[in-house]
Amino acid sequence: MPAQEVFFAEKAGEREIVVIKTYDSHFAREAFDQMSEDAKAVLAETLSEEGATLEADSGDEDLWQAIEEGAREDWNSFSYFVVQEKGNDSPQNVFVSSGWPTAERFAKRQLALAS
Repeated sequence: MPAQEVFFAEKAGEREIVVIKTYDSHFAREAFDQMSEDAKAVLAETLSEEGATLEADSGDEDLWQAIEEGAREDWNSFSYFVVQEKGNDSPQNVFVSSGWPTAERFAKRQLALAS
């Protein structure tokens, strides 16, 4: 697996929320596929606020395309921010974004919900 870097880690009770920066498109896509409908709604709202043109009935592929457009760092280099929740079980991928501020906001939202 390509290199990953922890950008944020904080605990709330038994849960730990971690934001990982990754250059692995396959890992990011797996995280995207695991996102809840609520998380996808938050992502769609954020992408729209950032200027992405998403239709009201945009599907998962449109969201993923918007993430990939924002994730491009170079002609063949992409970076993603994956939010994971860690509890007693193995980590769960709950959110993915191409931007650090969006991932951080979602992570802090999850912490507030856990408190």
